[in-house]
Amino acid sequence: MYSREWNRDLQLKRVQLKQEDGSLCLVQFPSCKSVMLYAAEIIPKLKRRTQKTGGGDQSLQQGEGSKKGKGKKKK
Repeated sequence: MYSREWNRDLQLKRVQLKQEDGSLCLVQFPSCKSVMLYAAEIIPKLKRRTQKTGGGDQSLQQGEGSKKGKGKKKK
């Protein structure tokens, strides 16, 4: 099951779509599914997701280098 699937764990989502008088809070979001679709469009466009940082690559290279000495010794 995918994390973006709209019908998964409906009890856990809390989004106020309508005010007490029954009118929509935002016309852009008439349903929970519309909120999910909007989030799915916006998340890949976030500044943090689009920037490429070299920090993650360096940690991977260091981890690979430390694994060279490990292993079973020959008798």
